[in-house]
Amino acid sequence: MAKVKFEDALKGLEDIVERLEKGDLSLDETLSEYESGIKLYKQCVALLENAEKKIQILVKDENGILRTKDFDAGFTQSDNSK
Repeated sequence: MAKVKFEDALKGLEDIVERLEKGDLSLDETLSEYESGIKLYKQCVALLENAEKKIQILVKDENGILRTKDFDAGFTQSDNSK
């Protein structure tokens, strides 16, 4: 399977939502679009999770030295103000 870019998957998902919102598809076409949308959604989530694992942030330790730290989705600015 070819590697899908996040932007392409997201654009495909947006296009599907637009077609579904118009409401002029048959039931079979709607179900097919919905299934395709779910697949694209899962691809987007997987790509985002994969990217999140690769992100590192710079943090200052207690001695004022900058170090890299793996990105934690729960990390907030207030966590760093201690």
